[in-house]
Amino acid sequence: MVNRTMLAQIKQISIANKVILRGYVQLSDGVHAILFGHYCKNTLFYYDLFKVTRDVFRVNQLANRNLRQIKKLLTKYGYRKIWTKGVFSVYGDLRPLAVAAGLGHWKNGMVYNAKYGPNFLISGVFFK
Repeated sequence: MVNRTMLAQIKQISIANKVILRGYVQLSDGVHAILFGHYCKNTLFYYDLFKVTRDVFRVNQLANRNLRQIKKLLTKYGYRKIWTKGVFSVYGDLRPLAVAAGLGHWKNGMVYNAKYGPNFLISGVFFK
């Protein structure tokens, strides 16, 4: 079972890093996952390439800061096996885990949230 105080501290860190959605799911073999949704307007890149690129990289920077701080907190709580997946993760699809963690629902191959629609990028931290 995950420490509730630790989860409250993770929530505070994620709020400070402008995370709009967060969810927790326990996976097999005692692995825990906390997923985060970071606001990023869902605009087709060819409408405004430079603005979309700038926004995505800004979100990536916030997401990486969030993941670093949470990884440090998890280490403080004694977890030794910790790995993260940022918004540019090239392996592993976080969408099924985001749905399982309650960030949204499937629609046309994307995760939609009731409040934000598809306007968010997903990152996550896994620990055992």
